[in-house]
Amino acid sequence: MKRSVLLLPLLLHTFLNAQFLQAPPDGDNQHCRVSQSVSNVATVTVDYHSPDVDGRRGAIWGHLVPYGQVWRAGANENTTIEFSANATIGGHAVPAGKYGFFAIPGEREWTLILSKTNSAWGAFAYEESEDLLRFTAVPQKSEYSEYLSYEFTERKPSYTALTLKWEDLSVSFHIEFAAYELVIESFKAQLKGEIGLFNWEGCHQAAQYCLDHGVFPEQGLEWARQSVQVKPQFTNLLTRSKLEQALGDAEAAKSSYELAIKMATPNDLYYHGRALLGEEKTEEAMAIFQQNHARYGDLFLTQLGLARGYRAKQDYAAALQHFKAALQLAELPRQRTSMERFIAEMEAKLAEGDK
Repeated sequence: MKRSVLLLPLLLHTFLNAQFLQAPPDGDNQHCRVSQSVSNVATVTVDYHSPDVDGRRGAIWGHLVPYGQVWRAGANENTTIEFSANATIGGHAVPAGKYGFFAIPGEREWTLILSKTNSAWGAFAYEESEDLLRFTAVPQKSEYSEYLSYEFTERKPSYTALTLKWEDLSVSFHIEFAAYELVIESFKAQLKGEIGLFNWEGCHQAAQYCLDHGVFPEQGLEWARQSVQVKPQFTNLLTRSKLEQALGDAEAAKSSYELAIKMATPNDLYYHGRALLGEEKTEEAMAIFQQNHARYGDLFLTQLGLARGYRAKQDYAAALQHFKAALQLAELPRQRTSMERFIAEMEAKLAEGDK
């Protein structure tokens, strides 16, 4: 008897310190993890174990996964969803963090649950009192999926859609972030360093982001001014002008624009004219192309700009003349090939007009 008592601590120590093999998951429920970034400032990560149908098609929903009961939305340990930043789901605020994810499936509607507990085994220890949020989603018929999977089926600048798929059913919901605000805060932090203090490009990039997305124009203008202060350029002056215009300061916008045009290179003027054509501002574009030619003379880009301007005005004879002049000034094979194609196009247009 004494010998058995003495052996007990030794056996317990051996068990607690035993080394076990890394074995395949029970039931082939493979461990999976998927992540999706939203505008590179927020991330959603789903960690789950994926069961398969395994010949049980038609016996999953309402049978293997009963209706009206809390389900772990996967296999083995808790399925978890982690948000790197504060999110919004179904109009409800969700603080950044890692949550257990559960579902109560129904034939016509599912209740989806974010639990403050994320480290349980399955739903055996689930407590409703630990819910952070419950929201509903409508199940949809989908293409067959042998394995349960989570996919991000929509990816937009401020939200993503997370979709659970298994057998012939899918359930989706949107996860939204204050992405624009997060981007601006990220820019502010980055621009406190060398990239914002001694380089014009960083502040201009941030200002252009505000302009392109129509957000925080006052902050964008502040960055545009900072960029110009470091080093005035056609691009940052043009961005400053557009932000001033957006904020209703027409006089300042006009002054910034005129200064931008004065500083512009042939390349700047050519591509500015192209951008105006893209906005269907043909007369404004033509004026820029003419100014480029008057200021810098016969260059490939100045002749090409005039040709494009006349082409947009449907003055094909003038366009043909300038495409031919651009061909004579072309230095690269691809430039010559493009000019030959444009010349053929203009000649065809003129031939049609003569019929």
